Amino acid sequence: MGVTFLHTADLHLGSPLRAVEAASESLAERLQRATHEAFRRVIQVALDEDVDFVVVSGDLYDQKARSVYANEFLVNQFKRLEDADIPCYVVHGNHDPLGAGAEKLPLPDNVHVFGADDVEIVLYPTDDKPAARIMGQSYGSQWESNALYYHYTPPDTAIPNIGLLHTGLDPNGQRYAPCGPSDLAQKDIDYWALGHIHTPRLVDGAPAAYAGIPQGRNVGETAVGGCLLVEVEAGSDPNIEFVPTSPIVWQEIVVDLETASTDGGSHLRNLADAERYLEERMIDLQNADQEALTDALGVPIADTDWAPEGFVCRWTLSGRGELFEALDEEATDVLATHLRKRWQSMSPFVWTESVRDHSAQPLPDLETLIESDEIISELVELTNEIREDDEAREELRGEAGDLWKWQTEEEHEDVPEEQLPLNDKRLDQLIDRALTRSIDELVTRRNNAN
Repeated sequence: MGVTFLHTADLHLGSPLRAVEAASESLAERLQRATHEAFRRVIQVALDEDVDFVVVSGDLYDQKARSVYANEFLVNQFKRLEDADIPCYVVHGNHDPLGAGAEKLPLPDNVHVFGADDVEIVLYPTDDKPAARIMGQSYGSQWESNALYYHYTPPDTAIPNIGLLHTGLDPNGQRYAPCGPSDLAQKDIDYWALGHIHTPRLVDGAPAAYAGIPQGRNVGETAVGGCLLVEVEAGSDPNIEFVPTSPIVWQEIVVDLETASTDGGSHLRNLADAERYLEERMIDLQNADQEALTDALGVPIADTDWAPEGFVCRWTLSGRGELFEALDEEATDVLATHLRKRWQSMSPFVWTESVRDHSAQPLPDLETLIESDEIISELVELTNEIREDDEAREELRGEAGDLWKWQTEEEHEDVPEEQLPLNDKRLDQLIDRALTRSIDELVTRRNNAN
């Protein structure tokens, strides 16, 4: 017989979404409450799924000093669980170590906080009739250099053993409970509920997972936030599903000027083209469904009706194109301002955090470069000689390495999964790409020197 529970971590209560420039008052309010709203949704998932219990794997608060508001909010959310007779088991992490701060308000009786002195064991639901064993140890200070996992040693495997651990999962790390997947796998733990990494993911080589952060806090945390629903039986692999909860999703979208084009197929030439193109991408975000937004996570996704309230976007213009000539700091600021004017009329909203210019001027066409530049002319001539020289091609095939598997036009043998097919046509493409990159680097260095 197994148990079903909710795994969450890295709440970072008290941390508003940051780095949003020129936000209106109404948007600023949404951003301010997003972190709390995400955790309220986490608790609602636990109630809707009627889980046996909830585990929190560290960093409940964003800072060592707990704010009264964050503490009161946390107490109220845990009371919702208490009213439903759902216990909650908590470890503290590097942002909220036990030795650095105290709760302003006491937590409800349904919450058990694991101490920092040693690994503790709690039996669910009672010591007399246990259905699961929960083990945990909190951080006592900001850094934890001890290999805490080593002391997670359950007395038996008759019931599911669940370990709460806040770790960077780096065996060489000296700050965040050093260990690796193989270390976790050797313990008789049926599920390791991990915290510290803010992107949800399953751990290869161990029955372990990171729940991720319920709500990303800045443009560096673009993954959809949420929690994990876990079903586990003693001696069996856990069944894990990710449940999205973040009301706001950060996006960093790179626009390649070499491929981006307007509806008519023309490349972006001026700010009007750029604005129309980015508005189209904003509409794409509005129309994106849950599957599209969570597909990159690599974690099984629960069937829910979740949808974001909105997106906060950083647009980065990169690559070479005509638009380069129209871009400077003032231009990107104006472009961002124009895009922001539309956010209130959109549902879900799309707010532009900033527009960044990482573009470069277009390269002259190859014929012009050959005629005007002796070095590039010699480089092209040398490349053509290599392309026609059988011995040189044979040498290039050898230099390509084990990543490539050579195939002639007549061969149709299967290529191993760890290799890519290489033939004469593909070799010509690689030679052309090497030439283009070499010319690009030469021109870039000369432009930078001028």
